[in-house]
Amino acid sequence: MVSQISRKNQKNLVFDQKLIVKLVISISLIIFTSIFAQIKYFLPDNPVPITLQTFGVLLMGGILGPRWGLGSSSAYILLGIIGVPVFQGANSGFDYVLGVTGGYIVGFMLASFTVGLLINKGLTNLTSIWPYIIGTMTIYLSALIWLSVFDFSWPEDGKMLSQAVYPFLIGDFIKAIFASIITTLIFKSAIKKFI
Repeated sequence: MVSQISRKNQKNLVFDQKLIVKLVISISLIIFTSIFAQIKYFLPDNPVPITLQTFGVLLMGGILGPRWGLGSSSAYILLGIIGVPVFQGANSGFDYVLGVTGGYIVGFMLASFTVGLLINKGLTNLTSIWPYIIGTMTIYLSALIWLSVFDFSWPEDGKMLSQAVYPFLIGDFIKAIFASIITTLIFKSAIKKFI
């Protein structure tokens, strides 16, 4: 009887440790994503900057899995909506999220969930770049739908892909590579048992 109680307490302790570690990682990734968002470069005639923001979002799904990744990216967006300056250029607010970058921002939730789901389904090790590429594509898809539905006078007619996707491909591919490497290293470390 005492050994059963002891085992139950050990399982609860491990569960609590996992919960605390995931919570700390989630909060850390939200903070890092907010910092990454401030590292930006505007292309000429493009209101959407190249940022490291998506790197943080991809890591949310890759490290935390689909549920915690979705929760973390949703919390990040919610912080921005309520006025915390987490988006590029220290922007925030509901109006910002409804603007030209809104589709990309909505895509963050889809990307973190997709990356986490694909990694949980076994796309790891040598194939671990694919969840990040597919996750990035969900950001693009969300942005393209958003920009097609709402009229922001950008992108110009007939230039949807050349202005809203193509300029970001190389940088996003590099971010996908680094996110994959970091996730693989974390999964090979002692932290993995707590995630």
